[in-house]
Amino acid sequence: MHPDRHNFRPNWPAPDDYLLELGRMTALWGSLDAASVLAFGKFAGYAEILDIRAVIITAHLNFQQRLDAISALCEHLAPSYPKLSNYELVIKQLKAAQKARNKYAHNGATFNEETGKVELSYATARGSLRLHSETVHISDIKEANAKIHEGLCSLHSLVSGKELLPIWERA
Repeated sequence: MHPDRHNFRPNWPAPDDYLLELGRMTALWGSLDAASVLAFGKFAGYAEILDIRAVIITAHLNFQQRLDAISALCEHLAPSYPKLSNYELVIKQLKAAQKARNKYAHNGATFNEETGKVELSYATARGSLRLHSETVHISDIKEANAKIHEGLCSLHSLVSGKELLPIWERA
């Protein structure tokens, strides 16, 4: 193994402040992903906080499938549990978080040395191929992180019945 294998130069492959926010996104998403497993288990009626049966079932589901299952369970339970009355808003927040995360997780953000800007390039092919490139601002990634954190707090509140405020609203 080369001795410099782990010594990446600063601001590569994008400026370090962007990489910090992308790393934050990864950590936040991991927490939200794990919370979706707990939520599924709770709404499916398992008594333990982390029932292994819920883990086994959700291990075979992607995040969207977990959301669909959680939404269906909440719809079924809401008439008997009034605290679930806002589940549709929570699902909407979680979908917005997923969309924001996927934009950065599945498309490469690179630094364009000629323009001095970070760019995101991606393709869509619904009907015809379209290539896209856009400038990414650090505030865009921070907004995506805020959506993920809000979704995590909302899901926690839905599951526990106790409001969990986003970090910026806590005293």
